[in-house]
Amino acid sequence: MVLYYKIACLYFGIGDNKTCIVYLKKIINNKNLKMREDLMCFARVLSLVAHYEAGMDYHLEVQLKSTYKFLLKMNDMHAVQKEMIKFLRNLGSIYPNELRGEFEKLHTELKKYEDHPYEKRAFLYLDIISWLESHLENKPVSEIIREKALKQTR
Repeated sequence: MVLYYKIACLYFGIGDNKTCIVYLKKIINNKNLKMREDLMCFARVLSLVAHYEAGMDYHLEVQLKSTYKFLLKMNDMHAVQKEMIKFLRNLGSIYPNELRGEFEKLHTELKKYEDHPYEKRAFLYLDIISWLESHLENKPVSEIIREKALKQTR
């Protein structure tokens, strides 16, 4: 299941969101994943983002409710996940010309948690900051991550 999640993240990073969703479904549909509830939680959040990116947001409201209930049931609701769900829930009521501002707000909000001892785990599972920066800078997620990696190796 961890391998499926890593593969899904790779596909998400290169922008192949539909294939990303295929691998995430393998995790989400696995009912025997009791020992890795954290993986299941982040797979669901990434699935929401991938569905949005793929333009498959026609059932997003149902998925949001399902993910929210699941996170509450697992008692694994972190501030980062709450902010992501709140952002995705409001996407339907945001006009396209307001979208950049909403991405900026979420980016600012999530940056607060980047070094928080309990919240930074979320960024290890899902580099949501790079996804937001890709929207703000009009670059692919893979390019943002590559640039960050190059800065760290210098």
